[in-house]
Amino acid sequence: MAIKKLLLLLLLSLPLAVPAAGTPLSLQRVDGTWHAMSDYIGKGHWVVVNVWSPTCSFCVRELPNVEKLKSRHKDDGLIVLGVTLDYPSFNYGRMDVIRTFLSHHPLDYPIFLADIDQASTLIGNRLVGIPLTAIYHPDGRVLARWPGNINVDEIEDFIKNYSEYTDGWILQQ
Repeated sequence: MAIKKLLLLLLLSLPLAVPAAGTPLSLQRVDGTWHAMSDYIGKGHWVVVNVWSPTCSFCVRELPNVEKLKSRHKDDGLIVLGVTLDYPSFNYGRMDVIRTFLSHHPLDYPIFLADIDQASTLIGNRLVGIPLTAIYHPDGRVLARWPGNINVDEIEDFIKNYSEYTDGWILQQ
């Protein structure tokens, strides 16, 4: 039943599989450094990107699940990235707000700042709400966009059970 539910969720939230790694996009990390997203995505590892804001209560409640996913996979190559933007404006994330939040709630994965256009470019689809989690294949394709609170077990099942056969789950261009 969980796989059927996941399949329905994926089909509803994923109009197209889009190669994100081919899009040049650099984002500023909370430490002030800039990083190309292609340094993470499309490098042979599964990548999970969580788009959120510290001023979004649903997003903040989701963070323990993102941390749980990161913790469970700290040694197997799964990469978890956070992308934060200002909420509710969806403008560029405010460095002072995110740094204050992280001083009280440190996270064990890279956090980047973006606005709605940059986040949309990254996920390969127009961002319409947060939190949103995107799953990238090791070759860089966006395979799923997960709106709302993530379910760690279902994300792990999706990655574990993914095969070229299940590419049929993904609507392709």
